[in-house]
Amino acid sequence: MTTGGRALRPAMSLAPARAVIALTAAAACGRGGSPAPPPPPAPLDAPATAPAVDGGPLAATGDLPCDGQVRALAPGVTGERRPIAAPSPLPGVEPCLDVVRIDLALHRVELIMASRDGAPRPVPRWAKEFGAIAAVNAGMFGEDHRGLGHLRDGAHVDRDRDNPRYGGWLLFDPIAPTDPPVRVVGRDCPGVDAAAARARYRGQIQSYRLLGCAGEALAWADDKRYSAAGFGVDRAGRLVLLHTRAPFRMGELATALAAPGLDLAGALYAEGGPEATLVAGWGAGRWLRVGSYESGYWEDDSNHTAWDVPNVLIAIPKAPTSP
Repeated sequence: MTTGGRALRPAMSLAPARAVIALTAAAACGRGGSPAPPPPPAPLDAPATAPAVDGGPLAATGDLPCDGQVRALAPGVTGERRPIAAPSPLPGVEPCLDVVRIDLALHRVELIMASRDGAPRPVPRWAKEFGAIAAVNAGMFGEDHRGLGHLRDGAHVDRDRDNPRYGGWLLFDPIAPTDPPVRVVGRDCPGVDAAAARARYRGQIQSYRLLGCAGEALAWADDKRYSAAGFGVDRAGRLVLLHTRAPFRMGELATALAAPGLDLAGALYAEGGPEATLVAGWGAGRWLRVGSYESGYWEDDSNHTAWDVPNVLIAIPKAPTSP
């Protein structure tokens, strides 16, 4: 566990190195005393002015109704804003879940890692540089900017370890074209050999599970609240990116994700607090979601800046397209 706090790199507005947050579906873990929050990073993408990315502005989704309506963000990419049946602890922050679904017949999944691809930077900047149609945090990370669980993309392995606290993997880039393009597997799922499944995929992200083997909500021992980002797969085989700015206990979020209307086959926790970021779509209607609240660290709704992160899960169009 990182106990040295979150350091900001001068002149780069580096998002703090993530401590191992006390999150687990099986047992409670202590986070350790977090110091008082440092000043926020200097804005690289000021949301009030809708920063330009891929030639068009990024649109904050806060002005869209939380009505569950499916909105087309790009060919093969949709967005939904769904209400969560749990109170938001912050006045004025709507208890709403942002859900982005990506058709993998039109898009491929990749993993950006600072250990291979350069210094940490905000998710919108990573997305722009790699031509991504959508992007989200690829999990928590340590002071060395490497993931806290197994993290690999093709031949490059960012962290070669099986974190015993992490119960699931997002698998992508199958070796055999007959395998699903993306899959979520759990360590203890009946009838599933997780090691054999992982051996069939070049891309792997290990993290905490939000949903169990049958898509049911997992109980979390941690009682803290976070803005949160996540990823998973739905029963139609689409990659799903998730975000909520309103801070919830992760058990509450898991319950929301298990709702029948979402039709999720599996979901993993990616990141919480100010670093939690999601972007999706093209042009003026492109969504940008950033987090803020984190118990014991950033206990308000003041952050509106996309922080630097080292590892990002992205979807890239298979064929050339334009906004």
